[in-house]
Amino acid sequence: MTQYNLLALSPLEFEHLSRDLLQRHLDIYLESFATGRDGGIDFRASKDSSEDCVVQAKRYTDFRTLKSNLKQEAEKVKNIIPLRYILTTTVSLTPGNKDEILSLLTPYLSETSDIFGADDILNLLGQHTDILHKYYKLWLTDTAVLNRIMHSRIFNQSAFELEMIRDQVKLYVQNESFNKALHILQNHHFLIISGLPGIGKTTLARILVLYLLANDFTDFVFLNSSIDDGYEYFVEGKKQVFLFDDFLGTNFFDYRPTPKEDNRIIKFIEKISKTPDKLLILTTREYILQQAKSVFESFKLANIEAAKCILDLSTYSRINKAQILYNHLFFANIPNGHVADLLVNKQYLNLVGHKNFNPRIIETIVNQKIWERVPPNGFSKALISFFDNPESVWLYSFENALDRLSQYSLLVLLTLGTPVLIRDWETAIREFLMVNTNKLLLPFDSVGFHRTVRELENTFIQTQKDSAAGVAITYQNPSVQDFLLNYLRGKSDLIESLLASFLYAEQPFTVFCRHAAAPGAVNKIELTPGQIDIATDRIISIYSPKCARVTRARYPNSDQFFWHYDNEFYGFIEKVIRQFGPMNTSALAYGYKLIQENLYLKTDSWYERRSYINLLTDLDRSKLLIDENELLEYFIDDIDYLDDVELFMELESIFPAFYTHTIQTEAFREMLISTIKSEMKNPDDKLEDLRKQIESIASTFKLSFDQELDELETKIARSNHESDTDPEIHFADRERLISSDPPEYRQIEEIFKSLTAD
Repeated sequence: MTQYNLLALSPLEFEHLSRDLLQRHLDIYLESFATGRDGGIDFRASKDSSEDCVVQAKRYTDFRTLKSNLKQEAEKVKNIIPLRYILTTTVSLTPGNKDEILSLLTPYLSETSDIFGADDILNLLGQHTDILHKYYKLWLTDTAVLNRIMHSRIFNQSAFELEMIRDQVKLYVQNESFNKALHILQNHHFLIISGLPGIGKTTLARILVLYLLANDFTDFVFLNSSIDDGYEYFVEGKKQVFLFDDFLGTNFFDYRPTPKEDNRIIKFIEKISKTPDKLLILTTREYILQQAKSVFESFKLANIEAAKCILDLSTYSRINKAQILYNHLFFANIPNGHVADLLVNKQYLNLVGHKNFNPRIIETIVNQKIWERVPPNGFSKALISFFDNPESVWLYSFENALDRLSQYSLLVLLTLGTPVLIRDWETAIREFLMVNTNKLLLPFDSVGFHRTVRELENTFIQTQKDSAAGVAITYQNPSVQDFLLNYLRGKSDLIESLLASFLYAEQPFTVFCRHAAAPGAVNKIELTPGQIDIATDRIISIYSPKCARVTRARYPNSDQFFWHYDNEFYGFIEKVIRQFGPMNTSALAYGYKLIQENLYLKTDSWYERRSYINLLTDLDRSKLLIDENELLEYFIDDIDYLDDVELFMELESIFPAFYTHTIQTEAFREMLISTIKSEMKNPDDKLEDLRKQIESIASTFKLSFDQELDELETKIARSNHESDTDPEIHFADRERLISSDPPEYRQIEEIFKSLTAD
């Protein structure tokens, strides 16, 4: 017998399951009643005015608690005087347990066969699988399904994400967006879930992943920061599902994209759409998607919005909203006194119908255990105030639950960006407090810092270890950064304290900018000329700040990862000159000085070479002492890919004479041939792009690569033939689109009464 977790259901959901199973098992119709203090009746079957059959459903975790409740229930049953009494429960019962219950409820409970314990419920579920499929929480938490999921091939640290997915099942409320999203996936093989912050994009994506893994998909790949991971873990013949959460929010506006990242994303989407056993789910905030379309040509041209599912709270019925609120409150184990306050004058209706209703607000209230700092009779008032001002839920905890060290630590983290190693965060906090010691008068030591980490963890931040036990800090969810940014906005003295004390190269630019309306400056704080002067003075005093932000890097031939510094040098100088140079001559002088001292810095970063060329293009080169021949040789030595060659070609307009001489040397031609042959060994997803690059280079440098191009044509033709198969995916048991009977015609009151029902 399959072991489903009945406790994954709320009391209301268990009542509905009991009703559906008993109606089928007993071949009767059961009347339903409002949940709550029911006088001993959850359901009944009557032929006339007498109570022929009464059913009670009891969701408890152990027999002792169940028995205690049934002793009170016996008095209610005496007042009803039913001809037959049936009990269902989530508790597993022994024969002795059933005998005890029988003695408590005799004569109305006439035989133990009318007592349906957890094992009896599971038996009925096995007989009536169509009913089981309506209750998706049960089969998604089925032990066999979970074992199959956990034994699926999990790539790229996806197990961490999968654990979070499993935890969200009991909270998720099925609505039409699930069916819509799944339909889009079936038709297009990829899905973009967009919408406002906190509306449930990530939750829907995660539930879809769990559903797909339960339906014969064998591999799960969570894309952490780059679409390149998708190409690397793409395996022909495997049923794979890829999840790229917030695929634009991190790659294009917070972090440095890899070369042609926008094109690579579009190409991967096209690749997925032509592959019958692959699915791709992406999430993004709608306004960021629209900005990406205005900035990147590839997003303008590609018809990716054909597979877009926009989550809109206006499509959530009041019942959907009530269920979302109810599930979060029930599974949070909120004290009865606080829950009772929500029931007074039906205060929950003010939440369900609130214009600012948002699942993220509810999630934050629960994660921060707001009730621990609010008296029971003030709970509903506090929740309504958080809905009135959504950021106030963070503000309340920030100002009332955190000490000053934790508050300042979060603001320093805001300037660093995430992920960042915990040791670098600690160093940055120490410097901030030391520079501002006369203002803040706040002592700092490692003991206090680790206490701060414990205080903030699982509310404002979360930690994650790499394979080498390196610990990095990230936000609990994106709304934390939104809150901190808005909290800091307008606080000039605090902004200046942060700018005057930073240590790392990211800190003047992560949330600060010269023009808030500039491309890529979404949700940043515009600095005043005086604040730019403060930041410039600090930069000059440090001279050459090192970077703190990290990214994931994998060990060769392994899914294990380590935190790798996302270092930049020329990129930092470029930001200083472009952001601060127009308003501060010292910033310009600093940039020229640092470039002059590092004209021939070797780097293996395409992004750094991109910034280097930008600087050479923008600056007055007459102010720099440049050995042009040596500079070009250094640049050539760093070429590893054809993307690097394309960057090198931009030097023609900067150093035309030396460029022409360099490309005519035998060494340059050998480098080109070697680079092309290297990329030919593993062209994987880049066949079309690679062909165009080789044709362009052959034309530009008057070289012949006919053999390589012929080989590419053969591979492209083979790839196109393999992609011409029928793209339709048939999900196992398509009827498992689990659309539980939504109680559209029942009052919301019955949902919330069950929070304190006996």
